Amino acid sequence: MGELNRMEALRLIDEIFPDDPVVVNVGAAIREMVAAVGAKPNHLHILDSMGLPPAIGLGLSLGLAESRFNKVVTVEGDGGLLMGFSALSTIGMLKPEKMVLVILDNGTYGSTGGQPTAAACTDFVGVARACGMEAHDVEGGDDLRRALEQAKEVRTPLLIRARIGPKTEKTDYFLHDPAILADTFRRYLKRTG
Repeated sequence: MGELNRMEALRLIDEIFPDDPVVVNVGAAIREMVAAVGAKPNHLHILDSMGLPPAIGLGLSLGLAESRFNKVVTVEGDGGLLMGFSALSTIGMLKPEKMVLVILDNGTYGSTGGQPTAAACTDFVGVARACGMEAHDVEGGDDLRRALEQAKEVRTPLLIRARIGPKTEKTDYFLHDPAILADTFRRYLKRTG
């Protein structure tokens, strides 16, 4: 498969968790997820809220603890996680069994122009473990697939850091009303969960 890119990683997440709630971080990741698999009602697209997806995923994981959903998957970038780093300690303290936090680490702020992040000198997995989470680094599509499949059986909050290449796919803009996106997602949870 070669170097994993973000769109390939997003396709894997959707393939392995086709019906579970998926929180998708800002900008390019949302556009690439929609281009890869379409706009799905179980995907909550977090527009213009960099750094907040882990906290949103935490709240959903706690709120859906008794639902039929197996997992709540949250997609975040390395730059977004650095902005919302304190969420890891809260996740570790509250220990939501259904939470899977996937960090797509390309070493850049991809949605704002590709400036480098501090990811290269940050041990996301070590920090997550120190906060009480299970955590793994993965390289390539096969490793990510394996980690996501194993995540289905884990009964503690899990962080998966997937190193991806900087390549992005050209996609259409995603200019949907956040209130409508949230309502569609809420209706999906109520109907399905």
